[in-house]
Amino acid sequence: MATWLQVILAIVLVGVGVCLVPLLLQLRRTAAAVQQLAESARSDLRQVADDVHHLRGRADELADLAAASLELPLGLGRGLGRILAGVGQGLEGFLARDGAPWLSALLTGLKFVISFIRRPRKAGGPKEASHE
Repeated sequence: MATWLQVILAIVLVGVGVCLVPLLLQLRRTAAAVQQLAESARSDLRQVADDVHHLRGRADELADLAAASLELPLGLGRGLGRILAGVGQGLEGFLARDGAPWLSALLTGLKFVISFIRRPRKAGGPKEASHE
């Protein structure tokens, strides 16, 4: 019976060897394909990183350009607001001396309208009621 066990053991070892060799060859091919994919992904990711860096630089340039183009109108708007406030204070003092109450009320209304226009708007705007 010991010889039969040796024969069976030899057949099992040959069978395992026959199955194991193709498996190892396939693992080698898979490892080569994974390495090629990693190299390809590395070059692709480098290109994507360069593109993102380029887009970030362009966005920064665009933001600087927008800030520079809005600087003058905003400065003029602030200056105009100061001029109108000064004129309003001067007229208020003038009208207070002359005693014209209706002109003073009109001036107060204009100051309110100017302050309402100059007030920054909220980002979301008015909220609408949901109709459910």
